[in-house]
Amino acid sequence: MRQSVAELQQLCNDILQRNGLSEEDAHIVADILIEAELRGRSTHGLARLPGIVHRVRHAKRRPMKLARDGGAYALIDGQDNLGYLVAHRCARTVIGKGDQTGIGIVGGYNTGHSGMLGYYTTMIADAGLIGLAMCDTSPRMVPWGATEAVLGSNPISAGFPAGKGQVIVDLSCAAVTNGQLMLAMKDGTPIPDGCALGPDGHLTTDPQMAREGAALPFGGHKGYALSLMVQILSGALVRASVVPERGSNYGLLMIAISPSIFLDPRFFRTGVEELIERIKSARKAEGVGEILIPGERSFRLRETQLRDGIELDEDLSLELADL
Repeated sequence: MRQSVAELQQLCNDILQRNGLSEEDAHIVADILIEAELRGRSTHGLARLPGIVHRVRHAKRRPMKLARDGGAYALIDGQDNLGYLVAHRCARTVIGKGDQTGIGIVGGYNTGHSGMLGYYTTMIADAGLIGLAMCDTSPRMVPWGATEAVLGSNPISAGFPAGKGQVIVDLSCAAVTNGQLMLAMKDGTPIPDGCALGPDGHLTTDPQMAREGAALPFGGHKGYALSLMVQILSGALVRASVVPERGSNYGLLMIAISPSIFLDPRFFRTGVEELIERIKSARKAEGVGEILIPGERSFRLRETQLRDGIELDEDLSLELADL
């Protein structure tokens, strides 16, 4: 069933407000979920609504508060509010810090899943700043050489203002994400070989066994090292759990850098655009029609779906109708 963006935003807003969120908070969460759908990240989109509603109904939320606040830094205690709302406040805060001081760094803790990190780095890049964002999650990935999940999938994102939009890097440290496993289970399809271990510690292509087991880091020891870095910075540094239980005391870290601390921002954007043009004009491998920049495919899909609407799974539509 294809629906317009406006229809889905209204649906999402209505569900969230009906289940206890304020109008302002519902709008923020709905916008983040719809943006994930627009960019083709359906595993971070409206499929998350049932879980969000459950958390809103049952979590003991209190108003967020500033635990630390300095010239270039801040630490936000999420007070068990939705990760989407805590991350959004962190992004707004770090943009303000970056504008004022040239560099801002903001951490958040006592929260849960915050959705597609590229949403927040796009916010920062839209403000003319370089944005970095990372967060930890409950154990879903093995350290390289182990067979037990200790690390999270630990996504990391970067956003760069450019001459013609932004460059948005958004990736997980795991070879296969929890959302991809859920989608494969729903579709009854196997996952690629070499991405996950079953509960017995052996490689599996069965998404159900992978969910009961653990993901492998992408790129072997390199993905493991990157995930460890993210878990330290968005866990230990910001008062979050270093090995969080599911949905409990997740942490996140955001950094905003103004190009103006080193040069005229126009020159920075021109330099980024020059690099993009050089990459896209590079000699192509056989069978490659176009070299893409990170985020480019997602933003093209976004334009198409803004015009044509978003295809919503029928089963999900029925599930949302019951919320």
